Amino acid sequence: MRLKKWVGTTTATVLVSSLILAGCGGNTKTGGNEANSPKNTESAAPASKETVTLKAYFPGDKPVGFDDVLQAVNDKLKADNVGAALNINFLPWTDYGNAVSVKMSAGEDFDMYLDAPWISMNQMIEGNSLMELDAAVAERPELKASIPEEMWEYNKFGGKIMGIPLGTTQGQLYGLLIRKDLREKYGLPELKTLDDLEKFLYMVKEQEKDVKPFVINGIKADKLPFILSESANQALDEVLEIGVNMFAYSIKDKKVIGQWTSPVIADGYDRVTQYYKDGIISKNIAQEQNAETLFKQGKYAATYYAADGVEGLKYSEMLQDGSDKLEIFIPNGDKAKPYTAFQQWNFLCIPAASKHADLAMDVANWLSIKENHDLMEYGIQGKDWEPVGDSSYKVLSSYSFPGYVLTWRPTLNRTPDTMMKDDKKWFDFSTNPANFTLSPTAGFNFNAEKVKTEYAKITPLHDSTFLPFSQGLVPAAEGKEMMEKKMASLGGQKVIEEIQAQIDAVTSGK
Repeated sequence: MRLKKWVGTTTATVLVSSLILAGCGGNTKTGGNEANSPKNTESAAPASKETVTLKAYFPGDKPVGFDDVLQAVNDKLKADNVGAALNINFLPWTDYGNAVSVKMSAGEDFDMYLDAPWISMNQMIEGNSLMELDAAVAERPELKASIPEEMWEYNKFGGKIMGIPLGTTQGQLYGLLIRKDLREKYGLPELKTLDDLEKFLYMVKEQEKDVKPFVINGIKADKLPFILSESANQALDEVLEIGVNMFAYSIKDKKVIGQWTSPVIADGYDRVTQYYKDGIISKNIAQEQNAETLFKQGKYAATYYAADGVEGLKYSEMLQDGSDKLEIFIPNGDKAKPYTAFQQWNFLCIPAASKHADLAMDVANWLSIKENHDLMEYGIQGKDWEPVGDSSYKVLSSYSFPGYVLTWRPTLNRTPDTMMKDDKKWFDFSTNPANFTLSPTAGFNFNAEKVKTEYAKITPLHDSTFLPFSQGLVPAAEGKEMMEKKMASLGGQKVIEEIQAQIDAVTSGK
């Protein structure tokens, strides 16, 4: 839910209610000067609008119970006189990008869909297939207010809003989920430093017969050098995540570099190498895909954690016995203020060919009002969920809407009441823009079109070389040398130069 403060919720609700009464969810055309209208009819109810059905395409399977929720949403849209109803269609993930592109090319009439730079958004923008949304967003106050200004500002394409950024958290914060009961069993104090973590992991290795120290899925291991570095979660000399795998940005030199050459996380690579050699990291890390299950089964004492509102929830069932046997370790947690570009990965886009673009934006605005947002995202209150305060909820059914396709709003999200205390603390931290440091590369979104041949050649290096190196299978020194040679032989320098040119274009304007 990355991207996932419920600050000012009550105030927002009061404001929103006033606006509903005043404008029924749509943007007014009179600029709020109705009282000065020569034909003011202050006691007359607004005329009922004709309902237009908007077609939407989203990826994934239709949620259980969705038909009932969609009917309730459409009933509420009608009651609020928005003038719209929704026809939402879910397409299989496996062919989603291609299917939407074909529909767009064929001129099919639809009104909203999920897109992203990792799907086809850059190509759609280049083909003038998406509607620019700057003016439409500015005219819809609930939508604009439900998303932090930083998210609007730093998720533009060519300086324009080309899709509504969907997210909940404002940046990345990494750590480990650990077995608190084991730490206490050995009389260790709360983990605050990497040295503390190391003592815990080695204690488990030496003392536990049936519990191993640390497990992580192999595909996520490229985060290990970040987590296991003294620089973790701080804003130092390098931006380590610029949205392009394997590369970072050196602030000191203003140069794009390979992450493997980063002096900031060199100690992290050395720790990974040592931990793998000593059996602290699972020897099966390269093939490991079941870290979540193995940790839940009690076979490991620590696993990967990210404060994204998703990762921690996977383990909340372990506390259903009423225990508090889990806790979260965030390296440098007491001084964490990592770089962020406020970059989001998903966008609600409006096709330029939509005949009802204004109405689609009215619906996006309507969904930015808390009660409407809650209806679509959590379902029918009393049947699918019930509120726990303003920022939490209790699940009553199996309804689970993928908010990342339509409804994610940082100021409106609720968290399940089963979320563990530590997880909620760090998730809330990650939803607040003030807890992050603005990256100098904010606003940069890599477009590989000019170097697509070379980029296609180096992309497989992530899995074949960079990942084993980050997993500890290949010792740090050897891994760095391998990355240098392979990157050079496959045209990686040309990709670096293109990334550099695009970042320079962004930073030169600041």
